[in-house]
Amino acid sequence: MAKSLATQALEKVGKDWSVSKETREARLQGIKRFAKFVQKTYGLQNIQHLKPGHVQAYAKSLRDEGINARTGANYMAHVRDICNAIGKGGIVNKDNAAYGFGGVTRQHPIKENLTKVGEIRAALEAKAAAGDRTAKMMVATAAMRQAFGLRQKEAQISHRVVMVDGKPHLLVEGAKGGLVRANEVRTDLQWEALALSARTAKELGNRNGRPIPPEFTLKQSMQNESRAWNEAGGTREDKANMHASRHTYAQTRLAEGATREQVNKELGHGEQRSLGSYAEK
Repeated sequence: MAKSLATQALEKVGKDWSVSKETREARLQGIKRFAKFVQKTYGLQNIQHLKPGHVQAYAKSLRDEGINARTGANYMAHVRDICNAIGKGGIVNKDNAAYGFGGVTRQHPIKENLTKVGEIRAALEAKAAAGDRTAKMMVATAAMRQAFGLRQKEAQISHRVVMVDGKPHLLVEGAKGGLVRANEVRTDLQWEALALSARTAKELGNRNGRPIPPEFTLKQSMQNESRAWNEAGGTREDKANMHASRHTYAQTRLAEGATREQVNKELGHGEQRSLGSYAEK
């Protein structure tokens, strides 16, 4: 029996374990909503066959339901997630106004609670020193997130350094849509994070060079990390969740003089306006 369009879409997009349970569930429901609409309305059987007309019709159906601009903008973000995941990001307009959901700002830069994050990392270091394997992993991945502004999954699996135009670059793997980007290794903090990640991988016995206990699947390692970080007080409400380090990275890079376009590329974003979610204009 062929998989439903919703199942195909969810498999392509995957789950983002770095966000809260509520955010993750809302995203999954939004993805299923769009896929079910397209399958029911057009009989589409393959998610790879999405077209601009499907997106436009979905937006119209939302407007016909009386969906407000903010909710509509959220639903269109879920559509973009699907389109980007299947390599067809160009079929959906980046401006919500094109679909009748303009006037909504999605900017919400976070000022990371560095004191709380420092407390969490100190507690993890103590557990790691006592032999806790999950804590060892988390100490290394926290360093990678801080140094490179990585997402949770990216910090767990990115470790290869290559030369690009004569300069060392980290190959950042695990991004949305499976895209790989090369970020220049510029600072001592970044080299220290890479060295810690490599030592941790070796100590844990991971032959792939990743700082993950080999007895865990990637999904298990992300789930364990998310749960442990949250239980330690690293919550969105306290501005100490794992994603907050990306905001600090973006804000720091801009203060150093990097362009918004450059920081966007380092974060793995394809559109300049998306940086507004991480730093004030």
